[in-house]
Amino acid sequence: MVWSMVVTIDQIEKFMGQNVKDEYGRIMGKILTAFTDVSGNVESIEIALNDFSLERISSDRIKLTPDGVIVLAEWKVKAISTENKLDRVRKRIRAVEELYRKGSIPGHAYEEIKTRLEAQFKSVKDEVRKVKELLRKRANDLEDQIIRLEKDISNLMVLYMSNEVSESAYKAAIDYLRDAKARNAEEKKDVEKHLDLITKLESEATSAHRPAPIHTPVKESSEPEVQHEGPIQVQIIEA
Repeated sequence: MVWSMVVTIDQIEKFMGQNVKDEYGRIMGKILTAFTDVSGNVESIEIALNDFSLERISSDRIKLTPDGVIVLAEWKVKAISTENKLDRVRKRIRAVEELYRKGSIPGHAYEEIKTRLEAQFKSVKDEVRKVKELLRKRANDLEDQIIRLEKDISNLMVLYMSNEVSESAYKAAIDYLRDAKARNAEEKKDVEKHLDLITKLESEATSAHRPAPIHTPVKESSEPEVQHEGPIQVQIIEA
């Protein structure tokens, strides 16, 4: 479920000038200001990634916790939104097919609802394709970053073992590098989990879309059924 709690300026102002983290514990930057509507609800916040780079974060990515403001990844917000839509259309398709299969709804109503659901499913499938591409790209980027961090760790270890950097410098740097690698690996695992879930939901929605057999009530015959208990025996009388 997408985080949908309304954040107000009163809640966010106490965190201005402070560091903001993502859900994997990585510091993204400092909160500089917030943009609100006339009711005081936050529509977005501006954060400083560094001394020369800013980023605008929409309200659907903002989550308030006891430890401060958490910023959700953009890919995750889109993935969860797509998952919710897929799950909803999957359940609706299953429901209408089951009702028609049982003869609980007439054919004309079934056809009308089915046509509407087909259009909705087609629209969601277009969104699914784009989100899958986004998730795959993010997973690949994270994998590249993990490989780079592993190379940095290996290089630092060589410098330390050859007595070219001090132990204090080594410990400070190696701890940061290992922590960064672990957090990137955590996000990559999360990306892959959502990619698998979307694929599963899409497959289930496609399977549920199979047409239901037409329900034909069994008609009772008004004529009594003639039952034959066995072969009729015929006696031939000779003249």
